[in-house]
Amino acid sequence: MNLFLSGQTERKYLEALNKCRFSELENLLLLFKEKELENLHSLAKADESARIYRLQGRVEVLTDFLEAVQQAASILERTR
Repeated sequence: MNLFLSGQTERKYLEALNKCRFSELENLLLLFKEKELENLHSLAKADESARIYRLQGRVEVLTDFLEAVQQAASILERTR
């Protein structure tokens, strides 16, 4: 299940996610991808359970967002 996409995600949100793929927001996506990788590396090294849970949550949100951006275009096409 994706935090940002569901069967009832409003079109305006899908359009906003889709716009993130374009050049004016490209650096934002790069930042999110970089942070996702940083958190994955930190997670691999973490040894304290509270920190592991926090990092897992961060990675999940970043991954869900990046996947939602990629899936938004195809969802918009299907709903036209």
